[in-house]
Amino acid sequence: MKVPVELEIDPEKALSYGISWVKDYFKKAAIKTAVIGISGGSDSAITAYITAKAIGKENVIGVLLPEDEVTPKEDILHGEEVIKDLGINRREINITDIVNAVIKSDEDLLKIKNRIAYANIKARIRMVLLYKEANKNNALVVGTDDRSEHILGYYTKYGDGGVDINVPEYIYKTQVRMLLDYIAEKENVLVMKAISAKKPSPRLWTGQTAEAELDLDYTIIDRIFYYLKDSGEKWGVNQLSAKLGVKDEVIEKIIQMEKVNMHKDLTPPSPPVINDFNLHGGKK
Repeated sequence: MKVPVELEIDPEKALSYGISWVKDYFKKAAIKTAVIGISGGSDSAITAYITAKAIGKENVIGVLLPEDEVTPKEDILHGEEVIKDLGINRREINITDIVNAVIKSDEDLLKIKNRIAYANIKARIRMVLLYKEANKNNALVVGTDDRSEHILGYYTKYGDGGVDINVPEYIYKTQVRMLLDYIAEKENVLVMKAISAKKPSPRLWTGQTAEAELDLDYTIIDRIFYYLKDSGEKWGVNQLSAKLGVKDEVIEKIIQMEKVNMHKDLTPPSPPVINDFNLHGGKK
């Protein structure tokens, strides 16, 4: 894919950095095995590649978590190819019956048909199943959210956000796809090229795509974040919208999404510890 000049990175250095970081983290944690949810999408593909290079393909468990009538056959095939081409271990757990059991247990959810509540259930079920595999194998759950998703808060708290480490968070979505193209050409892992060309999607309901839900193209999102966070310059909304050729409302929407979702990246708050009500150690 064509990458805007602001987002161009050295693929060898970017991959080497990620591989080195993951290798060092597992060494310090004294854990040899990784569990990764393999969706057939770009983020899980780059995560599996980096992790397999870092700790050895024999130490990586790729888990397919399809849902009937929601997960496209193309995604399942691409996930299978990633596992096969990288030579990692394979597990598959179909989540359909589990999702249906949870949904049917709540009549109110069925009545209101709340799409977000419905979708988040699936993301959290998937994470429960990944941790089951991790606990069985004394492994770390390796997350797949990229930097774009993380800043936007476009992930489920305690779902795909509930992981031990999150590998592609150091690169934007556009850069993830660029690296997949590079891997496809360098190592002839052709499935990476096919995955890179697909529209990103969490696959939490039929026909869902990330860019349609966000109402923005990731190339625009990533360029906005580059100028706001990485350019080393201060940009006002008006200046940036003129620079990128987008409306002020687009910049403001992205900024607001980050603010609203900041809670996802914080430790749950709690009242500070004080001694005022402690009968033996408090103030006299």
